[in-house]
Amino acid sequence: MAGPSWCLSMNCIAVGDNHKLFPSSIKGVRMGGDRTCDDMNLKRLLAIILIAAAACLSPTCSFGAADAKKAKPYDTSGWVGANYTPAYCVNQVQMWHEFKPDVIERELAAAKKYFGLTTLRVFLHNLVYDAEADKLLERMDKFLSICERHGIRPGFVFFDDCHRREGIVLEPQKPPIDGYHNGRWAACPQNRHRKDQNMPKFKAYVQGVVRRFAKDKRVRWWEIYNEPNRSAFSQNLRKKGYAWAKELKPIQPVLCCWNDSKETDIVDAHNYGQDFRAWDRQADQNPAKGAFFTEAGARWYYTKGRSNGTPTEVIAWLRGRKAAGKTAPGVCLTWELMVGNSHCRWYWGTKHGTPEPPVPWCGLLWPDGTPVSLAEAEAVRSYVTGKSRAMLFQDFQSRAGAKSAAPPGWKAYGATAGGACYLPLSPGVKMVAGKTDWGDYVLEAAVMLRGDRGDAGLIFRVNNPGAGRDQMRGYYAGFNTKKLYLGRMNNDWRELAGFDLTKLPSAPKANGWSLLRIAVEGRRIRVWLNAMHDDTGLRIDYKDSSKDAVLTGAVGVRTNNIAAWFDDVVVLPIGDLPKLKPSGNPVGAAEIKASSGK
Repeated sequence: MAGPSWCLSMNCIAVGDNHKLFPSSIKGVRMGGDRTCDDMNLKRLLAIILIAAAACLSPTCSFGAADAKKAKPYDTSGWVGANYTPAYCVNQVQMWHEFKPDVIERELAAAKKYFGLTTLRVFLHNLVYDAEADKLLERMDKFLSICERHGIRPGFVFFDDCHRREGIVLEPQKPPIDGYHNGRWAACPQNRHRKDQNMPKFKAYVQGVVRRFAKDKRVRWWEIYNEPNRSAFSQNLRKKGYAWAKELKPIQPVLCCWNDSKETDIVDAHNYGQDFRAWDRQADQNPAKGAFFTEAGARWYYTKGRSNGTPTEVIAWLRGRKAAGKTAPGVCLTWELMVGNSHCRWYWGTKHGTPEPPVPWCGLLWPDGTPVSLAEAEAVRSYVTGKSRAMLFQDFQSRAGAKSAAPPGWKAYGATAGGACYLPLSPGVKMVAGKTDWGDYVLEAAVMLRGDRGDAGLIFRVNNPGAGRDQMRGYYAGFNTKKLYLGRMNNDWRELAGFDLTKLPSAPKANGWSLLRIAVEGRRIRVWLNAMHDDTGLRIDYKDSSKDAVLTGAVGVRTNNIAAWFDDVVVLPIGDLPKLKPSGNPVGAAEIKASSGK
């Protein structure tokens, strides 16, 4: 880029490519062996030198391509997080208007503890700024202080064309509707404000916020527009918004959907697919900028035929890129951090009034601050920190194209198949992994029944396994669509406890994933299945006081008269079990309480 040129009254002095910095002579000044000048000419010369020097220090000045430093792409590999509104909020307007720092403190502490998150994507809204700008800025400052305490650097989004475009006001917010995905989310601006004459107001909103935090290192990025539609108004606001933010020269990059454009400093990508070749294309779209997936997948919803890019799948993809020597972009996983009143645990367009899904479509943490999936927490946390807590972790991602179903360290008892990024087992098969001296631990896996007859689940404290579904000594917790079972096995089967699933809103569905978790601690056995927004999912709490109790053993998976798929198997030390408040009426809880003397 050529630099600027000026023609001054004393002669022409040029600054830029292919020009001399100074001419050989200046009127009234003789440049040669006899360097004499009067005071006025000296002052003029000094003025010219200062002007030229200032121009060359300008960011628009260039002395040619050989001298210019190429801007480096943004390294977003350490940006691992989720979109965030507190669990109690139906939308971003409620978050900033009602602002509850104690709730935010608790939720962000859990995000760091369980997942090691380093960033959050947080939406703002012009309704709040228009009504109470000073309060919004003060609350943002408090929010940033909370984030800083937990090692999290968030980015903020100004405008959004998604979901409710009419009827959103500052207060009150209407309650959520079961089944209605993001049913109260507030598009910004609302339709009543989408007028060109409001551009000055939107400029004041963007610049008022950016100006306050433009040099604040606690802010990771600014994002002008989430998923703008193709309307002339949205495209105009998108372009203007980027210019408004850049005008203030913030130290943070300024982003904008979709993907790459002139109005984004980093490729701003969204993907809810399971074909990671498409993710690769987005990640590599503009190597000069780098990429950041501000929306990176969601789980496999139980009524759909495929995954939308689960957290464990996304993390496996990132690890694969690193292993191949490619850049690993930042990601905001499974849309949101909290499984809350946004109701994004239901899929897009789900019918109003639909019961709770067996497993939430979006969200990493329940409202009580505990992980939806311990396997997801382990995958994300170990990726971010480089440290694993797991005694065993298997996401089966390396099995794509494999001829055998048994990954390294697992032994199959019965016919198996390969070729998928999960573990498909035929009826009457079990697989075992781990060590027989394992005592107290937490075991969790995702399980999909491939029909409505028979049961499938997890075996634990496994000893002496052999051919046949019952040939082992240990325990089994499994389920069909109507009942959850806990039993002890000694080359046979004895049921110890059961839980009726017929009235459970989140009961397992054929061809849909369920989440099964087991904790063994001494003689106590606890079994969780398909927790919900207001239910921690503890279904069985049993103490095996018999002489046949098994106190150590390996782990595994098992099918009984049904084919089933398994995924995201994790074993953690018992100390990593989140502290869950009891909910509902788990089978066996009364007996545990009586035997403990409490």
